[in-house]
Amino acid sequence: MPRPDVTAIITVYNEQQWIRCAVESLLQQSLEEIEVLVLDDGSDDDTPAILDSFDDDRLKVIRCGRMGRAAALAHAVELATGRYIANLDADDVAYSDRLECQAAFLDAHPDHAWVGGGEDRVDSQRDEHYLRLYPETDAEIRRMSAKCIPYCHSAITFRRSVLDEGLNYNPQQPYLIDFEFFLRVAAKHKVANLPHAVVMRRAHGKSFFQSRFKVSDQNRELSRLCRVARREFQLPLWMEAYPIARTVYPMLPTFVKTPIRRVLGLKENGS
Repeated sequence: MPRPDVTAIITVYNEQQWIRCAVESLLQQSLEEIEVLVLDDGSDDDTPAILDSFDDDRLKVIRCGRMGRAAALAHAVELATGRYIANLDADDVAYSDRLECQAAFLDAHPDHAWVGGGEDRVDSQRDEHYLRLYPETDAEIRRMSAKCIPYCHSAITFRRSVLDEGLNYNPQQPYLIDFEFFLRVAAKHKVANLPHAVVMRRAHGKSFFQSRFKVSDQNRELSRLCRVARREFQLPLWMEAYPIARTVYPMLPTFVKTPIRRVLGLKENGS
């Protein structure tokens, strides 16, 4: 088999409600030279049966005992054979031209190792549905890193060659796994976001990740990583105020959070 242009990875644990839609959205991509690698992280619901129902040579399903999200992501990256690796969360949907657009961007920008894109976000936790776009340029993304996460993890594609530099998801990272990985990639390479949505993202409290880890714990870790970004990217000292404010943000009502996100540079439109 020729080497695929892109390996799209999904790590899944008990997502029987969403996994079919996620896989189908990848198999229906306009870019045909792809590999879809699904790592089933010990699911004990109907997820394995759903994955068995697909008949497509581009789909590779790896089953393992319960590893945990971080270790599963790291293992999936190691198994990927494509020049580029795209992540899609098991409860999200990739738009049909996502992989083609991101592969074309990386082909045209050899100095960039990572490209993301916007998201159509369906947030049942906040009862919101909106389009969120992220800053596009390397400088803008670095600056936002001291404030908040400057990309959608379900929309990112990166060069597999970063693995040769020792860069991969950290299996020991309990949460904000992708942001910790991103900061290490961005310390060595340029990064970007496409100016349009490439995925439909679901945010809901029923996911294993959201139900397991307290919001307060996640915000403490986000605050720490934002401080790492501020120092790593040599941003102004006054930007330390943003990580400190993270401890207050979760307690604010939605109508206050929305304008705050706009001030941070996140472009949101919708109902």
